[in-house]
Amino acid sequence: MSIEKHHVKSKLAVAYQLIHTPEIARHIPETDLLDKYSLKRMMNKHVKVYLKPDRGRKSKGVIRLERGKDNRTAIRQDSHLKYVDSKDLWAKVELLTRDKKYLIQQAIDSVTKEQRHFDLRCHVLRIDGKWKLAGICGRLGARGSVVTTSHSGGTPTLIETLFTQHLKYSQKEKSEMIRKLEKCAVRTVTYVSRMYPNLKEFAVDIGIDPKKRIWIYEVNIEPLIRGNFKRLPDKTLYRKIRRMRRNAK
Repeated sequence: MSIEKHHVKSKLAVAYQLIHTPEIARHIPETDLLDKYSLKRMMNKHVKVYLKPDRGRKSKGVIRLERGKDNRTAIRQDSHLKYVDSKDLWAKVELLTRDKKYLIQQAIDSVTKEQRHFDLRCHVLRIDGKWKLAGICGRLGARGSVVTTSHSGGTPTLIETLFTQHLKYSQKEKSEMIRKLEKCAVRTVTYVSRMYPNLKEFAVDIGIDPKKRIWIYEVNIEPLIRGNFKRLPDKTLYRKIRRMRRNAK
C-alpha cells in the first residue's frame, strides 16, 4: 500500500509516543508544544533550543534560539542571525511562527570537528513482516547553517566519509556506531509503526553528540530519497532502497 496523504504527520505526536517508550525515551531530546510558558521553561533549562513546525518538511521554518549574555537571545533561521532582548523573545517568536503549531526541542550539539552541523538519515522498510535498515545517509549542514537538508544547502555525505574524515572515528568506532544506529532506528520504527500500521517505510533522523550519544530528532512517515540518497556520490544505497521498496509490504 502506498503512503496516503491523509495520515497524521504530527512530529509532536510521534515524539510523545517515543518519550513514553522506555527503550527509546533516553534517545529523545526534551520536546514540548511551543507556547509562552514552554518557551520560558526550556530557555531557562537549555542554552540552545530548536523551534520546528509540527507538520513541516525539508527543514522549512526551523528556528534555533541560543541564550546569550546580557539577557540577549540569538535567533538563527537558515543562515540569518539576529538578536533580541529576552523580555521580547516571545513576541518575536510569535511573529516568526505566525500562529502555526510549533514544537520546541532541546538542541543537540551534533557537529563535526569543523563545527558543521550534521545528522544521519536512517531509512527503514518492512520486508516480509520485519523492519530492516535499508541505508544510512550522512548530511552535512552548510557552514553557518543550523539545518542539514539539501534543500537548505546541506550536503548528503557517505557515512564512511562523515565518520572517518569529518568526525575522525577509528574503524572500530565507525563499525560500533553503525551497529548502534541500525539497532536504534529499527527499534524506533517498530514502535512508531504501531501508530501507522498501513505504512511500510519510515526514515529516522538522528544526531550524535560529542560523547557519542545517539539522539533521535524525528521520524519521517513520508520519507523521500531524492534529496538524500540520490545525491550521494555513490548511488549504491539509492539503488538498494529502490529495489527494497518494490518488495516492501
